[in-house]
Amino acid sequence: MPGILIENVTVVTLDPRKPHLNGHQILIEDGAIAAVAKRVRADGVVRRIDGSGMIAIPGLVNAHAHLTEILQRSFRDNLPMELWRGERARTEERARLGAEEIAAAAELACAEMLKSGVTAVVDHFSTRPGLSVSKMQAILSAFERTGIRGMLVPSLRDRDFVRLAASGVRHRRRMGEPGRPEPWQDEVREVIAHLHARSLSGVMLGPSSPLNCSDRLLREVIAVAERLDLGIHTHLLETRLQAWAAARLYPRTLCAHLAKLGFLSARLSAAHGVWLTDREIDLLAASGTSVVHNPASNLKLGSGIAPVARLKSRGVNVALGTDGGDTSDTYSIFEQVKLCAYVSRVASTDPDHWITADDALRMATVNGADAVPAWRGRIGRIKPGYRADVVLLKPGLRLRPLTDPVRQLVFSAGGDAVHTVLVDGNIVVEAGRLTGVDEHALARRVEPIGARMYRLYRRGRRQADPSEQTAALLYRRLNRNDALRR
Repeated sequence: MPGILIENVTVVTLDPRKPHLNGHQILIEDGAIAAVAKRVRADGVVRRIDGSGMIAIPGLVNAHAHLTEILQRSFRDNLPMELWRGERARTEERARLGAEEIAAAAELACAEMLKSGVTAVVDHFSTRPGLSVSKMQAILSAFERTGIRGMLVPSLRDRDFVRLAASGVRHRRRMGEPGRPEPWQDEVREVIAHLHARSLSGVMLGPSSPLNCSDRLLREVIAVAERLDLGIHTHLLETRLQAWAAARLYPRTLCAHLAKLGFLSARLSAAHGVWLTDREIDLLAASGTSVVHNPASNLKLGSGIAPVARLKSRGVNVALGTDGGDTSDTYSIFEQVKLCAYVSRVASTDPDHWITADDALRMATVNGADAVPAWRGRIGRIKPGYRADVVLLKPGLRLRPLTDPVRQLVFSAGGDAVHTVLVDGNIVVEAGRLTGVDEHALARRVEPIGARMYRLYRRGRRQADPSEQTAALLYRRLNRNDALRR
């Protein structure tokens, strides 16, 4: 791969001793960062980028997303998660999206991310009426076409925790009868077999949430992950209803149960974690499990505020995610960075427990990379030996006067400052425009799909299934009866 030299740029280092370096050069060779210095030897460079007046940051990592939810962007409001999820799933069920439609939706989400400085994404992929090899390959093809570094995480489940917890039986020894699981192992192996050696894409295993998975399914996931050396990604204690159900279904805390199964480990990243207890946080820290904070989604769905400061103080690696296009309504990690810092100041009145700008930016970069085993130690920093996932920001009026780059990137910047984006040394955004995707043609492909989805949503929104009806009843009881609270 031809060498690239970025010249005279301010480099954000993520090093608290020297948070940024002015007037430096970044040498990129064979897709990796070869040198960062005032002056570097640049033999064989075929492309020079003038970074004068620009800021170089590590590519942002979206460590928890649902890309195809972009088709239902902002469809609904004023619903807690379990009811929101039912409406989303029913709309997908009626739409019966094909592989080409799924690929177009994922490509649009990836394009949005790249233009806002996100260079790597974990897609917790689920679709109705079910997973298939062709649908999973559609996500991988979107990664390849846009040039983003993508991790496909097929969602797995074999039961409905709402109906199980509401059935009135506490601490079931066998945790209820699991349904018939999809033939996911063979399909995942087939998808992995199609990944070529130099692909930027990868695969992890994605139990929807431990509450929606029988112990049998979780043990299968652990065994396959260990055998194939894969990461695991899941939702964990996102809502108050989930916290109540966990206390009802398990004789110990949910994380204690997962620890006993061997599910908690450095392979695992868990999205949300809003309703974790202090003891559960200690179990996550001891196991090396990462937590992915999704502040916009948690606020929109009224799920609560994750205990990020407590997680951080106990040594848990905390990353950032956007969740889906109908929960945070954006795939911008810049927005999550700002919210992450701000909501910590609502969760605690003690400034010592607030998330700083430096904390938030680390969560969006190196911590996000560390949450994914395949990316750990490979991306998330502008440092020799790391892959060249680099974003060049051109400060506009929102960043003027420029005095403290890190704080201003967190509190003032947005995706509009993104000028150039490199993923693995490939330029995928240049002067604010995607290099490998025709944005207008992509929008024309997706608009009619979204319009059809919206018609189906409006037609079926009042047809709640029994699980949603049960969830709505439980939320009403939780809201008025403290006895149901954890």
